[in-house]
Amino acid sequence: MTRLRNALEGLAAEAPLVSLADAAIEGHRRRRRATLMLGTVATVVALVVVTTAGAVIAWPRTDQTATQRRTDTVPDLPAGKVGPISHAFQTPCEIDEAARTADCSAVEWRVVTRSGKTYRVPDALVATRTDQQAPLAISRDGRMLAYYERRAQTFVVHKLESGNRTVSPVTVKEDRIGVGAMLAVSDDGRYVAFDPREGSKEPGLLIDLANTETVSIPGKYEVISIKNRMVELIRYRKTDLWLMPVKGGGKPVRFDGVFINFSELSPDGRTVAAVEFSDANKRGFGRLTLLDAKTGRTLRKVTLRGLPKKGSVDGTSIWPSRSEVLVTVNDKGHMYSYAVDVTTGRAKRWADYSDLHHAALVLPGVS
Repeated sequence: MTRLRNALEGLAAEAPLVSLADAAIEGHRRRRRATLMLGTVATVVALVVVTTAGAVIAWPRTDQTATQRRTDTVPDLPAGKVGPISHAFQTPCEIDEAARTADCSAVEWRVVTRSGKTYRVPDALVATRTDQQAPLAISRDGRMLAYYERRAQTFVVHKLESGNRTVSPVTVKEDRIGVGAMLAVSDDGRYVAFDPREGSKEPGLLIDLANTETVSIPGKYEVISIKNRMVELIRYRKTDLWLMPVKGGGKPVRFDGVFINFSELSPDGRTVAAVEFSDANKRGFGRLTLLDAKTGRTLRKVTLRGLPKKGSVDGTSIWPSRSEVLVTVNDKGHMYSYAVDVTTGRAKRWADYSDLHHAALVLPGVS
């Protein structure tokens, strides 16, 4: 680790300020996927980048529910009907290179519809008073938006077809939102699943918004998605998948190997796509593994074809058909979605988010 630290310090000393500031912001916002294995290295990188560069990330400790408007004129999400959401993102911080600071006081959540319209979501909490990023979720069909509202002290589901908002009957204190907190919402908007702190043993919570019923989620599991009244939960290291009914119950299945970046359950009701950790290290995320969620059996490996040569897969998400799963690709800091044919491995461009450089990106269907 000393050798790694020295090497990183040398790189940081030679790097231009703007790159270090951008890296600090991106590190502040990026969810720590797969950090159960890579956390030590990631922590060293973050410390070296921030302390060596001297780039101060000036998140304000006051209200961060997007009350301070930016200079651009983007309308608020209306109370009436809008189309399904394609994605959501947080606006970037303002970097002052001369002062070596980043002002994040005007950061806010925004959503983009499939037709290309962009709206602010002023009620959605951006970050807590302790500077933890607040989660936001989109249902897999893009018709439900879930977020934390400070005034309500709980989660809210905004139904985009009617404009109606449903406030959870269960209070969730803001200080429960920790590092890498995750949120998922069902397609009907009735259920939200909250994981308060990624990689911890703090229990999560499944809330039925139609009443006050809740189901506790063991802290060793992380929420992936809610589909067909089943909550997909993953336990890393010893990789277990638990398809938990919304009323509780069921039991986990263990896979033979260590896997990350899980998709939702496919339309066949039993297949999930993931990345084997050894492939992530050796193959640059160039291969997916299809797993049987009922038995734990490995079905097959799928080598990806047609992705950017220097791109890497940051995650998997929904299945638009029985033979295709979406993967999110990071190509030199620019994000794209590709639909991968799981029978051939052939990938085709699905969506382009390259204009959201260094923005926190949320896609439908998965936390």
